Amino acid sequence: MRTALVGLVVVMVAADCAPQVHRSRNSLPADVQIGISRVDDVWVAGFVAQPGKDNVDLNAETVRLLRQDLRRLSRARVVEAEPLNLADQAVFDDAAYWRRHAEDRGARLVVTGVVKLLLAPAQVVQRGRRTTYLGQSGRALDATVVVIDGQSGAVVARRSLPRRMRYAEGGVASGLSLYFELMDQSRPDWLRAITTTMN
Repeated sequence: MRTALVGLVVVMVAADCAPQVHRSRNSLPADVQIGISRVDDVWVAGFVAQPGKDNVDLNAETVRLLRQDLRRLSRARVVEAEPLNLADQAVFDDAAYWRRHAEDRGARLVVTGVVKLLLAPAQVVQRGRRTTYLGQSGRALDATVVVIDGQSGAVVARRSLPRRMRYAEGGVASGLSLYFELMDQSRPDWLRAITTTMN
């Protein structure tokens, strides 16, 4: 009995001491990890934002979340500044505007673009023979990332991200909470679009 007990303790201790590898559910794809490691200086400047029916400051929240991700996942210097309020997409091609702002902030790489939070198509809920359409229960996130060279002010990349949709549990939608879930879901898309210009 004593021998069996000692053997069990040895097995349990060995199991605890063995190296264990855990892969996070939110691990980034390899190409994104490689790209993010090459970013050394970035300014997420601001976005042309269309919040739809929700009272969400898409510009400020998108800037905040992307800066947070870049700080956490890279060793880059992430410029801290008030987000720019951009009226329309024509500003992306104004090289003098971006050159001046990037120089003021000492930024080599500028991230901007367009972000929209829209109503998703009505959700179809089937309960037995009864079909219900929930028209306000989901949101869709559409975004375009524009990457600008801080020295020249020229656009070096312009990429539309895959549309992401999310529906609320129980059909009661909070635009803000769905936006946060969509941004979390689309993190690899954003980071891939930002870092594909890095060599």
